[in-house]
Amino acid sequence: MLRQIEKLQKMVNHMLGLCADSGADVVCEDAALSPEEKKYERLGIMILQAQDGTLEPRYALRLEKWLLCDEKALRYYVDFQSLTAMLDLHFNPDRFSSNLIREHLFATQ
Repeated sequence: MLRQIEKLQKMVNHMLGLCADSGADVVCEDAALSPEEKKYERLGIMILQAQDGTLEPRYALRLEKWLLCDEKALRYYVDFQSLTAMLDLHFNPDRFSSNLIREHLFATQ
């Protein structure tokens, strides 16, 4: 586990170095978000709440309508879900083993 953490830390440090080289670290954390960024920040929060099962039904309907009428939001949603699935698979590789899936399928039949 320690080796995995070190490997991930090296990757993060490399990415931070790339950001610093590009000047991306010049932006202050307190800088005001654009309306577009605020919109996607809200979308991300709604997606996380939906994943946790804490999104209220009225907001679930709002999320559904938003995704149906905004192509960029739909792409964001798909990318967000893909990323969380990949992270879950990376940190919990045993959860998706073929034996566990097979056991689950047979248990539900």
